[in-house]
Parts: sequence; C-alpha cells; structure tokens
Amino acid sequence: GRPGAGMNMAVRLTSRSAQTTRRAGEAACGVCRSSRARRPSRPSAPGLRTLASGSSTSKTWYEEKYERNFQRKKRERVYTGRKDDDSIKVQRVQWYPGHIAKAERLLKERLKAVDVILELRDARIAFSTEHPDLDSWAGNKPKILVLNRVDMVSKYEFRRLEGHFNSLGVEVVGTNGKTGQGVPKLVRRAVSVSSAVNEKRASKGLLPREVRAAVVGFPNVGKSAIINRLMKRKACESANIPGVTRQLRWIKAGDELYVLDAPGVLPSSLEDQTAAQNLAICNDIGKASYLESAIAGVLVERVRGLPKSEEILRTMEDRYKISPKGVTGEEYVYMLADRLFNGHIETAGARMLRDYGKGNLGKFALELPPK
Repeated sequence: GRPGAGMNMAVRLTSRSAQTTRRAGEAACGVCRSSRARRPSRPSAPGLRTLASGSSTSKTWYEEKYERNFQRKKRERVYTGRKDDDSIKVQRVQWYPGHIAKAERLLKERLKAVDVILELRDARIAFSTEHPDLDSWAGNKPKILVLNRVDMVSKYEFRRLEGHFNSLGVEVVGTNGKTGQGVPKLVRRAVSVSSAVNEKRASKGLLPREVRAAVVGFPNVGKSAIINRLMKRKACESANIPGVTRQLRWIKAGDELYVLDAPGVLPSSLEDQTAAQNLAICNDIGKASYLESAIAGVLVERVRGLPKSEEILRTMEDRYKISPKGVTGEEYVYMLADRLFNGHIETAGARMLRDYGKGNLGKFALELPPK
C-alpha cells in the first residue's frame, strides 16, 4: 500500500474512538446535570444565610461562623465572680492543649539537673500567673521571681509587688522582654545564686561549670523573649500568642549560663476562674477557650475595683467616645459594638482587649497585693 497509509488509518480510528468517548461523556454529564436539577434542595440550617435585621444583605460566612461559635459558647457552663452578681457572668474558661501535658512531664525530669529556677510571671497579673505546683517541682532549688512586662504597669505598682514578694523572702527582678530592661541584672542574680554549686564542686576537686537555669512560666508571659535577650540574638521563636514554644531544649547564654527553654505550663484544671479570666484578659491563654466580648466585659468590671479606676474609665471614654458609667461591662461592650463595629460584639471585645494589651487604655496592673 501507500507509505503511511497504516498510520493514517490508526489516526482516523483513534479520532473516531475519541469522538465516541467524548459523546458518551457529554451524555453522562447531561444525565448528571438533569439528576441534579431534579434533586430536591437541602433545607438550610436554621439561622444561617438569613437577612440581618434592618438590612437588605445576607450574612457572610464569617459572620455565620462567629454566630455559631457565639451560640455554642453561650451554652457552656457559666461562672460569676461574686455571689448574686450577674455583671461578670461568663462561660467557664478552660484551656489545656496536649503539648503542655507532655512538656510538664519532661520538665519535672529536667528540673533535677538545673541549679536555679527563673519563674516568669506577667507583672499585670502576678498572682494569677503563679503555678501552684512549681514549688513542689523545684524542691529546695533557689528560685528568682521574674516579673516581666514591667512597662505595662506603673512604677508605683511594681514597687508594691516587689515589696510584697521581698517580705515573703522571694527575690524579684523586673524585666521587659521587648527592650531588654532588667536582663543584665537577672543574669548577675542567676549566677550569684548558683555560686554555691561551684563551691561544692571545688571542694571535691572538680572544675567549675556553667550555671544551669530553667525558665518556667505560664504560656505567653514572655519566656522566649527573655531568652532571646539573654542570648543577645533570636534563638527562640517569639510571638504574642500562647503556645509558640512546644519543646524543651538547652541554650548556651554566654560563658557562665546555660538556659533550659520550656513551653508554657499551667494547671490542667483552672479552678480559680477569676485567675482564668485574668489570663484571658492578658492573652496568656488560648482564645479558643473564651468569648472575647465576655472577657472584655470582665475587664471593665475589673477596672472598677482598681485604685485608679476613675482615671482608667476616663481614658476608655476618651478613646471610644462612650461613657462606662451607669452600665455593666457587658452593656458597655454592646454599646461599643453598635457605635463602631456595626453591632459585631466579638469585634468590639477583641478591640478592647487588644487596646489593653498595647497600653492604649493606660498602664496598670489588674492585681495588687494587700496594703
């Protein structure tokens, strides 16, 4: 036959089979389309894709998600700070991710090898960020209390806290992880407190070694930021969210100090809900465990019980153009939502907590020792 005739025949057969396959696929798609057209529509979930009151537009998926989360958390158990006081009634705050349980087990073992413990607390809530089991883990090891974020409280409040803990025989160092304030003093105190270790080694004819210190504290109290200042470089990931550090590791900080970087640890059950709410206000606990609008209302109520409440409430009024006088904390958050955020109370609550975290409402501690 002609050269290439067999090839032409194969091409024609292939094109015919492709056409047949394509037609069969189109017919099948037509059947699917027709069956989909005949299929009854699934009823939508109640409350979703509904029209907002007084509005001609439907809710976005983001608004629907917030609504679902809000309704779910409202059904959870509630806690009231004082008897018969509904002004600070919020859902029970609980947060204990799995990596913290594992880190706690490892930390108990590693603490046997350290010479001194550096306990970090948030200066704004110095009592709520105290771990109830740390003293039993530490045993007789020396401990230095590090009050971080001293830039977020007044000098008068820090002096009151320092005097209170000194009266209990606890040494206090105030630090600021952002600027490095107080870190050189912390290094000197850690080395001096552990000098007895090398004296004991010298009596046995052993050479001196670096001091081993463990940095321990609640999530997001600034442990990684302090370690980066000790190292004078970024050795640890640091962010303003709890749960960034998830593993234990030793880090060499200079010629005289080894530091154990540990994830934040907290009690498995937060029985003291006043402390749990303080942790939420200061962003020292996961946001999945609470409603920001409810915690913002608690913040307003906490402020009312502080010595300089009038000054702080005036700052709130100047910033948001709404007076908090004569209304509950919850009502104030709703008023702020209506005025600035089109009724979105979670956005209003998040704004208030963020403003407090940035110092826009003033620099003040939520907890102070008794006079």
